Order: sequence, then structure tokens, then C-alpha cells
Amino acid sequence: MSNAPAGWYPSPEDPNQVRYWDGAQWTQNTAPAAAPEVMTAPAPVLSPPPAPAAPFPPSAPAAAPASTAGTGVSGAKKKWIIGGAIAAGVIVVGSVGAAIGAGGRSEPAAEASVAPVTATPTAAPEPASSPTPPAAPVVEAVDAVAFRAQAGSHLDDMLKDLDDIVTTVNEDGFWRLLSNSGELAFNQGQLEALDVPENVSTTWPASLVALDGAQDVLVEAISTQDGPSILAAVETVRAQVEATRAVVNTAQ
Repeated sequence: MSNAPAGWYPSPEDPNQVRYWDGAQWTQNTAPAAAPEVMTAPAPVLSPPPAPAAPFPPSAPAAAPASTAGTGVSGAKKKWIIGGAIAAGVIVVGSVGAAIGAGGRSEPAAEASVAPVTATPTAAPEPASSPTPPAAPVVEAVDAVAFRAQAGSHLDDMLKDLDDIVTTVNEDGFWRLLSNSGELAFNQGQLEALDVPENVSTTWPASLVALDGAQDVLVEAISTQDGPSILAAVETVRAQVEATRAVVNTAQ
């Protein structure tokens, strides 16, 4: 039997059945005996049990039953294999369908809140206050008495300087004339620095301008060292000093 090709042969245990010989040993695959037909070799069964001791089968293989031809498995085992394949197919198809369904299914959109919204009342803007007009500058009243006293004192000093100039010219002294004219300019600056009462705020500046102009004429005369010209310029300044004093006396 060792040289017999793989195929179905009468079972050495039961003459009413055929058993599959795989070319090297007996397998566990059996089937009812039928008309002789060469069977297609089934897939080998892993780890088969040891072949039972039996005489060699005849040289001609027996035909397997038509109902199991080409399968190489028994009816019970064939049903188990088919059922397992169907179940596996159902599982695979179900898994694929679930994956497709999950891929095409989108999460439901969040529903918009329907809770009523309470509007917070906005405080009405406060009316803009009208701009406050700038306060009128406070003019402090100037003490007219103090003004008359200070202005009169400076004018008296100027008259003394004029008297010194006359004395210097009569003594033919020239250098003292320069210092006297400087003292006149100093008193002029003191007069211009005084705070003036409101009633003489216009006439007082004009009188100081005239007084300063008269002194310029005197300085020019002194530079010529001409006695008569100097004395004439002194009288002009003296007259302007008295005119300025008249303005001072009107201050109230």
C-alpha cells in the first residue's frame, strides 16, 4: 500500500465505508462506499492520529460518494466548516457595515440655547456739563498812597541828580557828568518797576516814555561836552520830571 497513490479506498475497518489514503498513511476522512470514482485530494489534516493496523487496501482506489466528492471531508465536519465560514462572513460584513456607518454618521449639532436672554439695561449717559467759563483774573487794587510816595521819592532823586549836573558844568567837571547820567537811568528803571493804580494805567506809561526820551537828549549833550547844550538838556529833563509828578498826584 505504500506505493498506492492518494485517494479513497475501502476502509480496512469497515467494508461499507471508504477511507482516504494520502499517499503515505490513512487519514481520518471516511465516507459511505459508493461507485468507484477517483476523489480529489482534500486539504491535509494537521496532526492526525496514528493509522490503525490493517491490511493493505486493494490496488484500485474506491470511488467516494457523490455527495462528498471533491471535498475530502465528512458530512458532519463539512457542516461545521461551512457554518464557521458563514459566521465569519457575517462578522466581517457586520464589522465593515458598522465602520461605514460610523464613518458616514456625524455627531448631532448642538442645539441652540433657547433660554431667554435678559438684556442688562445700560445706564443713560450723564448729560455733558457745559464748560465753565474761565474765571476773570482777580486784579488786586494797588495802594495809591504807596504808589505816590514811592514815585515821588524817585522823582526827587532825579531832581537832585539834575542839580549835580548843573554844578559840575559850572565847575568844568566832565567825569562827574557821566556818573550823574547813570543815576538818572537807575531812577528811571525804579519808576518803571512800580505797580500802577488803575486810574493812571494809561497816562503813567506815556509819561515815562517822555521822561526817558528827555534823558537821551541829555546824554547826547554830555557826550559833546558843550556846557550850554548840557544845561539846556537838564532843564528839559527837569520839566518832564515835574510832568510825571503831576500824573503821580492823580493816582487814586
